[in-house]
Amino acid sequence: MRLLAAWLLLAAAPLWADWPYFLGNQSRNSISSTPLAPPLEVEWTYDAPDGVDSTAIIVDGTAYFGEMNGKFHAVDLATGKGKWVYQAGLGVPASGCVQDGVVFFGDEDGVFHAVDIATGKAKWTHPTGAEILSSPMCLPDAILFGSYDSNLYSLNPKTGEKNWSYQTADRVHCSPAVKEGKTFVTGCDGILRIIDVKSGVETSSIELSDYIASTPALVGDHIYIGTMGNEVLSVDWAQGKIDWRYHHPTTDFQYYSSPVVSQGKVIIGGRDKRVHAIDEKTGQLVWEFLTRSRVDSSPVLAGNVIWVGSNDGNLYALDVNTGKELWKFTLGGAVVAQAAISGDRLLIGSRDGVMYCLRKQ
Repeated sequence: MRLLAAWLLLAAAPLWADWPYFLGNQSRNSISSTPLAPPLEVEWTYDAPDGVDSTAIIVDGTAYFGEMNGKFHAVDLATGKGKWVYQAGLGVPASGCVQDGVVFFGDEDGVFHAVDIATGKAKWTHPTGAEILSSPMCLPDAILFGSYDSNLYSLNPKTGEKNWSYQTADRVHCSPAVKEGKTFVTGCDGILRIIDVKSGVETSSIELSDYIASTPALVGDHIYIGTMGNEVLSVDWAQGKIDWRYHHPTTDFQYYSSPVVSQGKVIIGGRDKRVHAIDEKTGQLVWEFLTRSRVDSSPVLAGNVIWVGSNDGNLYALDVNTGKELWKFTLGGAVVAQAAISGDRLLIGSRDGVMYCLRKQ
């Protein structure tokens, strides 16, 4: 009986894992800690009528995400019931991050917010000079994020006071990646900058030629990044050189999506309506999958399945090795957000004004 009771408790317990950052982790390389294969079914939906461009983050069984009317939501992952709604300015197109009982995020008014996760009340706010489309990085002594005022900011998590800001030559759209005390930032000035997290001093930079909205995926001593100059790049940041430039053989379109790098492939969405899988070493096309509209959503790898949305209103599940479509789910509007995976659940928002929670059947 004790074994049966223990099994029943385990079966009833929620199965989840954290998805604490945009693109999943500090390296911004979107790999789920747990596998998730289709088919899935709708467990719950949550109304966000002005549309959801931001990717949900999931921490301790709560999902946090912004709406394009400036509302920021905290929702119970198990039930889909709202915990609180916080009103920021204009839209909240980027994700947040959670640390020490506080969720941090920016808005299109250019204000950065720290909100108590227990009460939904502001702890502090910090203004910047332009809209914030960059998702923050939470570190013990610093919250890092970019702004369209061309700065990368480091704020004190407790007070919101500025540790430092680094002025680039153009807007900073990407979300900073972090490794070994360094942060890696690309922006509309077309430069990869490596900046010391503690001091805010640039330690090195690499000219990439084209302006960039995509967030770099950091894998070892390389970053992988799509450009608005219609290329995907492999950059050896340790050696300060570009290893290869990928350009599709027949199309000539921009890359807004951020890549996932695993199993020898760099997988990224393109505005040519395709998902591209590129050989990590050679920069040659391995496979491609054609949707019916541009793919600004960033792919996620869970086991051997790539999950990626498209502006055609579908969420696709693709075989990571072949690009074969395994399954798709039709939402009511364009999908710009990335899927967030937590155990056997997948969360994704749409411009139809709904956050969907899908669960393994």
